[in-house]
Amino acid sequence: MSLSHGAAPVSPTAEGSPLPDTPAAPAPPGEVLAALTGPSAPYLVGVRHHAPSLAAAVPALLDAAEPEVLLVELPAEMQRWLPWLGHEETRAPVALAAVPADGSGGGGPAFYPFADFSPELAAVRWATRRGVEVIACDLPLADPAWAWGRRAGEGRTGGPRLAAALRARLTGRAGDDLWDRLVEATAPGSPPEALRRAALLTGWALREDAAASGGVPELDLRRERWMRARLAEATAHGQRAAVVVGAFHAPALVGQEAGQKHGGEAGVGEAGVGEAGTAAGAGLPAWTTSLIPYTYALLDERSGYPAGIRDPQWQDMVLHAAGDPAALTEALTRAAVRVCGELRSLGHPSGPADAREITRLASDLARLRGLPAAGRGELVEAVQAVLAQGEPYGRGRAVARAMERVLVGTRGGRPAPRAPRSGLAPATEAMLTAAGARGVTPAQAAEGVLRERRRLEREEGGPTAAQALEGLRQAAQCGLAGLADERLGEVADVLPRTGTLPELLAGLALLDRLRAGHVPGLGTESGREARAAAAAEPLTAAAVRQVDGLTGSEDPADARALLELSSRADLLGGIRLSGALARLSADGSHLMRGAAAAVRVLLGHEDARALGDRVASWVDGAADPGSRTALTARLGGLLTAAGPLLEAAPPALEPLLDRVTELPDRDFLDRLPALRGGFDTLSPAARDRLLAAVEERLGTTRVADTGGVDPAALAAWAEADLTARETLRSWGLPPGPDGAPAKDAREDAALGPAPGAPAAGGAAPPAAPSVPPAGDRLLAPAESRPATAVTARAGPPWAAVSSASAVDGPGRARTSPAVTGTAVPRRGSR
Repeated sequence: MSLSHGAAPVSPTAEGSPLPDTPAAPAPPGEVLAALTGPSAPYLVGVRHHAPSLAAAVPALLDAAEPEVLLVELPAEMQRWLPWLGHEETRAPVALAAVPADGSGGGGPAFYPFADFSPELAAVRWATRRGVEVIACDLPLADPAWAWGRRAGEGRTGGPRLAAALRARLTGRAGDDLWDRLVEATAPGSPPEALRRAALLTGWALREDAAASGGVPELDLRRERWMRARLAEATAHGQRAAVVVGAFHAPALVGQEAGQKHGGEAGVGEAGVGEAGTAAGAGLPAWTTSLIPYTYALLDERSGYPAGIRDPQWQDMVLHAAGDPAALTEALTRAAVRVCGELRSLGHPSGPADAREITRLASDLARLRGLPAAGRGELVEAVQAVLAQGEPYGRGRAVARAMERVLVGTRGGRPAPRAPRSGLAPATEAMLTAAGARGVTPAQAAEGVLRERRRLEREEGGPTAAQALEGLRQAAQCGLAGLADERLGEVADVLPRTGTLPELLAGLALLDRLRAGHVPGLGTESGREARAAAAAEPLTAAAVRQVDGLTGSEDPADARALLELSSRADLLGGIRLSGALARLSADGSHLMRGAAAAVRVLLGHEDARALGDRVASWVDGAADPGSRTALTARLGGLLTAAGPLLEAAPPALEPLLDRVTELPDRDFLDRLPALRGGFDTLSPAARDRLLAAVEERLGTTRVADTGGVDPAALAAWAEADLTARETLRSWGLPPGPDGAPAKDAREDAALGPAPGAPAAGGAAPPAAPSVPPAGDRLLAPAESRPATAVTARAGPPWAAVSSASAVDGPGRARTSPAVTGTAVPRRGSR
């Protein structure tokens, strides 16, 4: 008789997928327990993959059973690694990993983590010490049934929910861990056999719930048929067998079905397992396996590992208590003391009195619930009540970080030093080690990495605005919907309070992408779109509020952010933004005055021609070092918006271009460092637009051509020649074309007599080097690479525009690598 709804025979469909026959009615619990533990059944140890109390009891249970063969719930491909898994030098936590040998990646990689508190590991270690044969009895990973997923099979509907009823009688909490309440919490002081029976009965109850909710998944039914076949092979000659299997599957391994073959299971169902751990003889694809390190932080279910357990370090404490109530109470006290110590290290007051109160309250809760000792649930409730003091934020977050440090732990494991390599390619083995240390699948590995970063951020008091924003971006790009939603909540909470204007605008841009579904890997969901839209409103309002905070800023990034904010002004800015820009334009730093003036013109708050006239006055008034420094900053802020201004409001820049063209030589050279510093702000695209505007104004092309001469050298030559010219003129030299001393003040526009002109005494001077006149306006960088410049040699001269300043300070040209060691030519001499 079968004790499981899913244990009935199956028949293949036309497509080859099994479908269960009509399930049998459930047996009474007493009859179930008798069948599961009776002498005719194999010795079953129903487990949860991480169960410390049961792991502590497994050696005693197997000593009593004295099996000659041990079957454990692991895929057949893992057979070759079982001796190394149980090796005395293997330090847990570790994980068995597998990947398709053909490199296709289909269905893989797969991971099976183990800790000291894993009952399967305890059983394998026992068998290794006793010399008992161990068989990996689960369905091979190469079987195509793994691709079916956990589709529910046929079963009863509308039946009783045993797990729900039991949970309601325990604590009444809807999310309570039924295994923890029925097995782990009742384990202290119980003999091993009582613990085994409680585990088997709990697994049966969970299976009844699955059957009543639509049926046991088809994959589980397939796996159980394979397990029954392996059990039959192992006991074919009368060997005593013990089976360590998930308690959910244990009912399917007893009764008439154990050891029988069922229709439709020929071929793949009977494949053997070779030395390499691959399904042999059935034409199935091979899997390559490995034993890799793992960590406690990743065993915790909050890391993304679906079969994980909460607070692995606490589970290790329970394991070492070995079912002794007094030892478990001592572990509870140690944990409480350590939590208080960690909280104190985070800057919150906590001491021995708090630790005593946590221990007392947890023990009282255990007595009220009829438990022999306090478990993890009582500890967590007591810590929250005593230390958090009702604060979900602030102190509450600090308490959560302290608990995480103490109860999760940082332990890492390693395989035995002499364990063989897996045979994987080095890159694949490295990938498995890295991914296996973070999760079971690539998606879970990515989530494990990102959650670990988030945990560290919170441990340090964060996340900061930048961390929350980057975390949301990474979670969205990895397609992790759950983590993305959590990070979205952090962005909505943290950025409006602590974000800078650039961070707020970056957040708004990311929210726009989320709302539009433009993040690859993360689909659009109406709920997420609504949350992103709701988060955008406080971010935009906070960005507008930040404008007043930019008054003293000298950061070009703030000027660029102010320009970006103007594009959102029509959505949520209004009068508040208009007033803030007016104040910033009048009272801000020189940089922000220029940026605010440009934004006001773009928004229509100020006339473009009025701004142009004001900019021209900046140039005219730059007559001393202080005003030239201010000119650099103001132009830097203004030209942040050069591209939009050229497109939407050209009159705002035309007076500036006119001034650069019309300034007398000495005035221009005095202002050259300040002008060049302001033009450094231009982006490459804005520089191209400005050059095009200059070419159009001059009616020429190729204004950026300097003839191969470094613009820094041209600037230095022009400065030196003008100085020499003024000196010679003070001596009445050089002569004018008619032989008389030059008297016209506008001779500034020429740096000397034309080549070949007669000099004093009638002799023709030697030809002078070709040097551009001082009237050529040179704004270019001193860089080792050829610089882009604008040198108008015909018509009205104008300035070069490039990416870096060539002048260290007012009136001093910085020599670039192109002119190092080069003499500056002059047109005249003494």
